[in-house]
Amino acid sequence: MAPLPKPTASTVRAIYKAYEDANEHYDSLGISVGEIGTECDRALWYTFRWASRPEEIDGRKLSIFRTGDRWEEVMVSDLERIGVEVWGQQDRIRLVHGFVRGKCDGKAIGIPEAPKTEHLCEFKSSNDKGFKEIIKKGCKVAKPLHFAQCQIGMHAFGLSRCLYYVTNKNDDARYTERLEYDVEYCLRQLARAERIVFSDEPPSRISEDPEFFGCMFCRHKDVCHEGIMPRVTCRSCLHSQPEQGGDCHWSCARFSKPLGIDEQKAACPAHLHLPGLVPGELIDSDEEAETITYKLRSGRIWVDGANDNEEAA
Repeated sequence: MAPLPKPTASTVRAIYKAYEDANEHYDSLGISVGEIGTECDRALWYTFRWASRPEEIDGRKLSIFRTGDRWEEVMVSDLERIGVEVWGQQDRIRLVHGFVRGKCDGKAIGIPEAPKTEHLCEFKSSNDKGFKEIIKKGCKVAKPLHFAQCQIGMHAFGLSRCLYYVTNKNDDARYTERLEYDVEYCLRQLARAERIVFSDEPPSRISEDPEFFGCMFCRHKDVCHEGIMPRVTCRSCLHSQPEQGGDCHWSCARFSKPLGIDEQKAACPAHLHLPGLVPGELIDSDEEAETITYKLRSGRIWVDGANDNEEAA
């Protein structure tokens, strides 16, 4: 018989609870530069359309994030200690009509390998296993999300080099890699992001097998593979649409008006699901009544938009 685990101390539980209480749950307004390198287009589309609830992050993980922020401060100090000038921390990235969004960790000049070249900076901390993988394979192969983040950052600020700087959290070992701007890679990623943003239909799945590794731990698995209905927000409604030419602007065709963030989250009684988000077959629509009828996977007939509507299951 395995020994019973020791209970977590009340003090520790209280600390984690304090982190959780202070954490603000939010939906990304667009596609994050930190996630643009995600392999699955469909996962990015679901995130952009707020299909799933924001991830619940426990206190221990929130503490890890705070530790990562402190490592950034240390790594900036490291560079300044050797005469590197660092500035522009948290400068905003806005691309594809404001729907590709993020911030940079900084910009630097005086990097010893190329002291006259301005570099984008990307600071990361890693456990020992991940750190060794980065040393062995380099950023592009070991950490494709980090690579994409560096590339899009260089593109946004018109820079040709990025200093990718990683610290091993286990033993304080350091690793740096100077990445070169790849214009073709960036243009492909941004064109892909634009297709995802302005698509009314979810892209193809990365796999039809829900036990596929890339799907098993995806936060959208319930909506994507298991037939769970998405959240009701303006972004899951067929009346709403992202707008070109602004900074992350949305509008409602039903009421001919722009939509603020709070309005998008609240939705309205005229909400009708994008058909691609409903786990069933569209079998009828009534423009005058503003309803759409589906045959769900269970065989039940469900009318979206009916006044006495029951939640689809």
